[in-house]
Amino acid sequence: MIVAGAKAASGKKPRQKRSFLLTLGIILLVGYFVITIVGNFISINERTEVLDLKNAEHKQLTEQNERSQAVIDSDDRSDYMEQVAREELGYAMADEKVFYDVTPGAQ
Repeated sequence: MIVAGAKAASGKKPRQKRSFLLTLGIILLVGYFVITIVGNFISINERTEVLDLKNAEHKQLTEQNERSQAVIDSDDRSDYMEQVAREELGYAMADEKVFYDVTPGAQ
């Protein structure tokens, strides 16, 4: 009887080991898949944000191109040149007085 009991105990041990290793392998595999999927979702969200920024930039540049094309197509360029001289170069007409806002926070 002692011999039969020893065989029975040793017979269960490899089966339990195999079952434990199989369970551990499945848990590790599922964990890997979950981490991969979460990483992909994070990557998709980041790329979606970048795409939204690029689309906004594209829209802004398209509008700027349309304004520039309207100036090019118009016959009267003096208004455009006056606007550039005032805004970008800081020029003013001879009889004009220009006031600058120097309060903190003013643009």
